[in-house]
Amino acid sequence: MASQGEERRGRGRARGGRQRPGGDQHVGVERHTPGMDDLMGWMAGLQVQDEGTWRETSGRVQQGERGRGGSGERGGRAGGRDDRRGTGGAGRDAGGRGSDSIEEGEVGRKGVERGGATGDRERGGRGLGRGRGRGREDRERSKEEEEQMVVWTRPQLLMDKKGTSGQPIHLRSNYYQLTATPALRLCLYHVEFSPEEERTGARKALMRQHTNVLGNYIFDGMQLFLSHKLGKDPLEMASKRPDNNTPYMVKIRFIKELPPSDPEYLKVFSLVVKRCLEYLGLTQVGQHYFDPTQEMVSQKHRVAVWPGQQLGIRQHEHQVLLCTDVIHKFLRLDTMHDLLRQILANHPDNYRHVVRRQVLGNVVMTKYNQRTYTIHDVAWNITPTTTFNFHGSEITYLEYYQQTYQVTIKDHRQPLLLSRPNLKEQRRGTGSVYLIPELCVATGLTDAMRNDHHMMRDLAQFTRMDPERRVQSIRKFSSNLFNNEKVKAELQQWGMEFSKVLSAVRGRVLPQEIISMGPVSFQYKGFGSDWIGEVKNVPMTSCAQLTNWVLVFPSRLKSEAEDLLSGLRRVSKSLGMVVTQPAIQILQGDTLQEYVQGVGQHSGVKMVVCILPNSRLDRYAAIKRHVTCVMSVPSQMVVARTLQNKAKLMSVVYKIAIQINCKLGGEAWRVHIPFQNAMVVGYDAFHDRGGGGRGGASWGAVVASYNHNLTKFYGQVTRHANREELTSNFRVAVMNALNHYAKVNGQLPERVLVYRDGVGDGQLLYVRDTEVTAIKACFEALGFSPRFSFVVVSKRINSRLFTQNPSTGQPANPPPGTVCDDVITRPERYDFYLVSQQVNQGTVTPTCYNIIEDMNSNLDPDRHQRLAYKLSFLYCNWMGPVRVPAPCLYAHKLASVTGQALKDSPPAHLRDKLWYL
Repeated sequence: MASQGEERRGRGRARGGRQRPGGDQHVGVERHTPGMDDLMGWMAGLQVQDEGTWRETSGRVQQGERGRGGSGERGGRAGGRDDRRGTGGAGRDAGGRGSDSIEEGEVGRKGVERGGATGDRERGGRGLGRGRGRGREDRERSKEEEEQMVVWTRPQLLMDKKGTSGQPIHLRSNYYQLTATPALRLCLYHVEFSPEEERTGARKALMRQHTNVLGNYIFDGMQLFLSHKLGKDPLEMASKRPDNNTPYMVKIRFIKELPPSDPEYLKVFSLVVKRCLEYLGLTQVGQHYFDPTQEMVSQKHRVAVWPGQQLGIRQHEHQVLLCTDVIHKFLRLDTMHDLLRQILANHPDNYRHVVRRQVLGNVVMTKYNQRTYTIHDVAWNITPTTTFNFHGSEITYLEYYQQTYQVTIKDHRQPLLLSRPNLKEQRRGTGSVYLIPELCVATGLTDAMRNDHHMMRDLAQFTRMDPERRVQSIRKFSSNLFNNEKVKAELQQWGMEFSKVLSAVRGRVLPQEIISMGPVSFQYKGFGSDWIGEVKNVPMTSCAQLTNWVLVFPSRLKSEAEDLLSGLRRVSKSLGMVVTQPAIQILQGDTLQEYVQGVGQHSGVKMVVCILPNSRLDRYAAIKRHVTCVMSVPSQMVVARTLQNKAKLMSVVYKIAIQINCKLGGEAWRVHIPFQNAMVVGYDAFHDRGGGGRGGASWGAVVASYNHNLTKFYGQVTRHANREELTSNFRVAVMNALNHYAKVNGQLPERVLVYRDGVGDGQLLYVRDTEVTAIKACFEALGFSPRFSFVVVSKRINSRLFTQNPSTGQPANPPPGTVCDDVITRPERYDFYLVSQQVNQGTVTPTCYNIIEDMNSNLDPDRHQRLAYKLSFLYCNWMGPVRVPAPCLYAHKLASVTGQALKDSPPAHLRDKLWYL
């Protein structure tokens, strides 16, 4: 692996593999049990800035101090993402089963683990070069600083953020309490190497040679933490690389002393825990640790699964807690070189085009050091025999890998893969990285793999874990960790001690909602995945008429078309719909061109229904794009196999009829909304990773309710290239939604609630200071001041909640409506966790709600929690509560359909309908 800068300007040096930190001398410390005093001290270590924004005052080395020396050795690095969580939509978010219509693609893609994550989203990438100092270290440190930055969102006058309604429930979480912490003042040092050494492992090896001088220490590759102050400042020591005896000078400069209240202690705790994981022999891939010795292989699908652990330590409501959860890494057994050869054999005429389509955007792992990179391009003119300037001399990639990693490259003619840095990394001076295809394996699962139901079912045998199995795995890992002699010695040296039992949490089960469908009302029972049995032969709340429509299908699917049409006529009577005879368009074949041409012959219709032979995305996208953008009407796509199971036919048709009704502007069911004249807004984004990973398009969708039942939504979706455009589009969309609300209701809403999905910890400050401010500007422009709440919804979290099965006494999933607002919440936030969905397989993952703005809302914690639960019932594509508020899921659907199929903003006159379901 060598950087673009190395090839052209002699910049950069490859990093070595992971090395175990040194420093095993015992330093005696006193212990104490952290409590509320520690929490107050931690808060006191924060600096108030910008109207309630609290940032850590950690004394970190500034960028100017960080990247000294070595401008001639700056090169590239790469980073990557893999294993996207979930497969999208209601099948995951609802945690249940449903129609297999392609319009309910989320139902047809059940994923590996219902109601939770089907994969393990990770950021990877350890690179080559220093960038502005050191590429990967600077990148990771920036991300870690963003995550540790405390954004204070809890109102100052809110003394208690716990709700009161519902029945108490005893829960356990996947957290271990830090019961003892070091009662000492840490000393922070900055370390420089001359000549420069980019590899973290090599830096740690050079530092380990001075254990007798330093004593017990923690070193992350840049910053050094000691439990005592060195006698000399700066301290210079000579080291030699163990592999070639290259001499180095190590310079250690004192920065500051850290009191126990300093948030930097959390970083030290995290580094200590990572060192303990290395004692267990785990392999670090990206940010997480995996056990390749427990690899599970599916030769049938050519996929390997590595089990691993995801850990995080931070200050929670009352204590510092260590979160641990089981994760899995998917690796292909075939290398990228195998993939290139396969494409060449199957597509010799358009080889490069197919390579770009199948290779770009992949996240790969290098086999020689287990680091991950996103592929952005193929360097067709660069092969392993190409030379580049490496420390003043020309060297080929063949020689480079043999000398650095003792790896022999077999194919000397293979093109190299290129991984580029993102914009933030480019600003740091980080360059690109070239990778050898035969030394890389792809990680994660492609969309085609996720759509392969047989494959996902087979892989679920490795990854799906019910609560009992998951708790057993967590406890087994913690036992191995805390009983390891080296781990015990390490924790003792730092005065750290963890509880041996999972943290107990007191939760509540909220009152179950009353569902109304037409004239019938019933209470959701909280068990069973849906309520379809409660509403048989019950008309919908508001029915549309299915008239002037066309049914399109290939001749070989005539039987399925007849079953669909007769089924719609039967269920329409009980649902209160009017379904007339459609125009029939029979196709000779099933190519996307024939579908588009057949549909195009029926201009002026109000609805297009197509029966498709399978769920191929290109066919679906072409039809959807033509019907939506050219004909400007809603459409319904149905996969033929969902109509071929006669036993389930009427259930499938029943759900298809409800979808069609809602797409035409009807309402299926409703719940009681406790206030009048409110507009609820949902936001989510879709990022197209095709064509080169980070370079893909991003689409942001805003949906806003405009009726009292919160069942009709005004949806807008726009493309954005950066978060400044996102904010601008968000503001315009909210303004348009307010105007539409006023047009329909004759007045502006008295209350506006925004549920924002897709926000990481490092983005909270920007969202609060920029997006919230932009929405307030809309209110000012319209001259009104509504009650306003802005809630960040996070579903990609590591927290788990378990209850006890009353019959077996074993861990079980908590029931729908379970809320947790203490212990695992954060003291600086106005937050709570909610389990709204029913999960029949796997372990449920709660959703985290963080209220970052609550302007004159008159909603106490209990009402916020109740409202979030109510909104989970209003997603009309699933007869049951879903994982997030319905507006967020509608926004997700709108953004993903636009980004995957339309590739363009839909016509404005479709905004007031749920055409994207």
